[in-house]
Amino acid sequence: MKCKQLHKKKKPELELRLPSYAPLNIIVRFAIISLTAVLILRFIVLVTKIPAHLDERIPAFIYVVVIIIFNVAVELQIVLDNILEKFLPVPTKLKLRLFLQIGVSIIFLILAHRFIMYFVEPKLSTEESRPSVILGMVAGLIFVQMVANSLTLGRMTRKWLNSQEVIAKMKREKLEMDYNSLQDQLNPHFLFNNLSVLKSLIIYDPEVAVGFTENFTDVYRYVLQSKNKRLVKLKEEFDFMKAYYALHKERLGDGLLLEYDISDEELDKEIAPLTVQLLIENAIKHNIASKETPLKLKVVVERDYLVVTNNLNLRTASYSTKTGLGNLVRRYEMLTDKEVVIQYDEEMFEVKVPLL
Repeated sequence: MKCKQLHKKKKPELELRLPSYAPLNIIVRFAIISLTAVLILRFIVLVTKIPAHLDERIPAFIYVVVIIIFNVAVELQIVLDNILEKFLPVPTKLKLRLFLQIGVSIIFLILAHRFIMYFVEPKLSTEESRPSVILGMVAGLIFVQMVANSLTLGRMTRKWLNSQEVIAKMKREKLEMDYNSLQDQLNPHFLFNNLSVLKSLIIYDPEVAVGFTENFTDVYRYVLQSKNKRLVKLKEEFDFMKAYYALHKERLGDGLLLEYDISDEELDKEIAPLTVQLLIENAIKHNIASKETPLKLKVVVERDYLVVTNNLNLRTASYSTKTGLGNLVRRYEMLTDKEVVIQYDEEMFEVKVPLL
């Protein structure tokens, strides 16, 4: 069985690539490091108090030794980088990686300096120039090591930042999945309750059941349309709330009363879909709604919060799927830092939902 590969293989970004051992790369590295070594050696000769006649007799092998040791120091650094990347890849064990990278680099630096001075010191040093030669070589080696390590540290930093971006993306995707999962719970919950109402109406009052079915169709159309939306305009939710309230009004009559006060300006703000439906449903489910003891609902906007209030006349027992208010709170945790406020006393139950 053949498998057709449709995904293009992406080359790693330039700053994320490890140093290569391709012939061209080796030649370029050797040329740059060698030129740096020669310039550093010439600079030391110029700034130190080396007699002119001694400068003229600098043997060629001194240049060869400095060039070789500089290149070996850099290549060892590259080998170390490749080995550590294999066993301690960024971002795992980042502190240990940095400790080993810097610690071993210092050891390479000390050894390289000792080797260079073993050959250079007898030829270039006098009593007066010796400190300058030592410091010059140390500065040169540090410069080369800094260049090599800066590329490594730059790559490590870039990989760490990329890993943080991936983690953040995964968190966002998980939140999105969790949000959609919680929102999907509303539909069967809503459908279950209204089909139960419809069943009762068909048995006891078929004529009312017809009107209820028409309203239910309009309401459920909104439910389906808002299924994949994270937010809707408060105006849309408000229109839906009135249609949803009409469904229950047909069944409960004077046992259910609704008062609302929302300005046109506030209707342009946004809210999670089906928020008001959930709060009205929660109030009806847990409270008695009859002509003698009506359930009074009030919906207003206060300080960028939609406030839904109802009086309390709790049923002695009511079935609950436990997806109501807990669902609403979790949904808003994924949408905003503002909290859903739930407060109540012996006479009143109030939920404040932030407008976005």
